[in-house]
Amino acid sequence: MAYVPRQRRYKVRWKVVAPLLVLIALIVYLLIGMFLPSNHQEVKKFTVCGLNEEQTIKALHKTSKETISVSDYLYYGESLDLYEKKYSPENKDTLSGKTVELKNICDGKTISMTMENTVDQKILLDEIPEGYYEVSIIDNLVKKRVIFQQPLKENAFYTAQRKGKVNKVSLIADTQLLKDYQITLDKNYLFLQVTSQTPRKGDIDVLIDPFGMNTDLTWLPDEGSKVNGLNENDEMYKAAVLMKKELEEKYGLRVAITKASKDEKGKAYGSDGRLAKGYKQHAKYYLFLRFSNYANDTIRGFEVAHSYYSSKTLARNLTYGVHKNLKMPLSPMYTGSDTGIVTGLLAEGADGKTIYDTNLYLRESGGRATLAGKYSETSQEQNADFVNANGMQGLEIDFVYISNKEDAALWKKQKNAIIKETARAFAEGINADNTTR
Repeated sequence: MAYVPRQRRYKVRWKVVAPLLVLIALIVYLLIGMFLPSNHQEVKKFTVCGLNEEQTIKALHKTSKETISVSDYLYYGESLDLYEKKYSPENKDTLSGKTVELKNICDGKTISMTMENTVDQKILLDEIPEGYYEVSIIDNLVKKRVIFQQPLKENAFYTAQRKGKVNKVSLIADTQLLKDYQITLDKNYLFLQVTSQTPRKGDIDVLIDPFGMNTDLTWLPDEGSKVNGLNENDEMYKAAVLMKKELEEKYGLRVAITKASKDEKGKAYGSDGRLAKGYKQHAKYYLFLRFSNYANDTIRGFEVAHSYYSSKTLARNLTYGVHKNLKMPLSPMYTGSDTGIVTGLLAEGADGKTIYDTNLYLRESGGRATLAGKYSETSQEQNADFVNANGMQGLEIDFVYISNKEDAALWKKQKNAIIKETARAFAEGINADNTTR
């Protein structure tokens, strides 16, 4: 019988082992925490102007007994327009003539502007620096905080490029603004957030539309006027190319032309039309270039037309510039206090209302502000996408009367100077003149 040694039994001393196991587990836990990212990082709460959380609450959690309720807003060019009622030319603009105050929470400074009765002269966004602004309106000498009846959905608007940057503008009106702190505001107070950003790829500032080869009003492409040794189609395309170069190289604007060559045909209407190019690329300004032509060949002069719903301000900058610096005559065709400026007339639309610009280019380029996509059945069918769009501030620039021999000769001799001065005056008019800012 073989000998089997006795097995030695080892007694575990748990009083010693248990603390050791706990220590090992703790070390492993600490090592995991050090070398593996945590899935439970603290959520950063909403703040403004570089303020800390406590300062943000103090700056934004305010109540106001004096308020004025706004229900609608739109953009035209670089103007932000606020309305007490839903926007319509048939509704009285009750905020016209009142002063709006923008108080920057970041530095305490206040900007004041008078909101005029035209869609381009409300809150001028090109004049507002970065910041987070409380919005108030002076109503009968009483300062009232602006509130919206309903919370605003997330929104963003981008200004034209200046010195390589654009401003992103956001309207904020929501009682849940401070929800990160479990705080609910008593009203949808309006705030305006402005931040400087690198321009978005694909956006433009100005859409230039040279007259010629249009099929808007004719079956065959309209080459424009051909008289006194000038071809309107050819001259306007060349003018557009030079103006684009001037605005881009001297004034830092992003510019597109509605056609790639002088022979390209096209319509203003439609989702693939010339105006749609501006809407799709978020242009702020629209310049329609052409010559004037009149049966009375003694009429001559530089002329600029603007929408019935916009002011003369930008048009006046152009006429003043070419007249002062080039001694160009201004057209006397339309009498008024501003020679050479044509204010749009109104026409009756398919709905029987006389509220529509007669100039289809200025009307259909202005988006919601100028009632684009509503005038006729064709407009309603082909430009439906423009109805609620942000509007391009439009001008029709008629350089000379091609029917007048003196004007034709002037154009042949000084066209480059005329185009360059027009570009300069336009850039200055929209505060894009880098020599003055």
